[in-house]
Amino acid sequence: MAIAHRYTRPDQFYINSADDYGYPPYNSTPDALPPRPWGAKWPQYVNGGWVLVEDHRQRAEPHFAAEDVQPGTDYWLPDDTHDTPARHMQHPGPLPAEALTKRPEQPLAEIKAAKVATIIAGHESALAGAVALSDPTPSTVAVEAGLLAVSDPEGLEYVRNALASRRDALLAQVDAAQTAQDVQAIAVSYAV
Repeated sequence: MAIAHRYTRPDQFYINSADDYGYPPYNSTPDALPPRPWGAKWPQYVNGGWVLVEDHRQRAEPHFAAEDVQPGTDYWLPDDTHDTPARHMQHPGPLPAEALTKRPEQPLAEIKAAKVATIIAGHESALAGAVALSDPTPSTVAVEAGLLAVSDPEGLEYVRNALASRRDALLAQVDAAQTAQDVQAIAVSYAV
């Protein structure tokens, strides 16, 4: 029994194959498909024969046979930013001419600003924890800081200076960082 290979209209990309039972289905041909595996290509019926064209789509089971499964190609366009989700092809064919296959990088200034916020938040938490170890809520911290200032003003000042010194050292590292990797490598920690 003959096999009919069906294709889409109007672009004529391969859909599936089936027995034709002597009556070939509409938009089909008995011409043999290119040998598998197709890799990142897909058959298209052009001028009376099959040719393989680029295919960057995600092809997953059960919609595709196991031998045709492939991950899709993530791509971005020039105006996309680092937080733009990856784009994906929906049809066979090449990626857009201006497509980038690497996610755009986050600007260094944004990475530094996020690290500075983490350093400052860490400093405030460490100070609150050092003053009110059992319950670092704002009201308890205020009360405990007042009591510590009265009972051991030098101890409170020492803790404040030590934590401020660590914060300033971390901020200086961020300021001196030249790359995103340098900023991300800065470990934010405070001894409490």
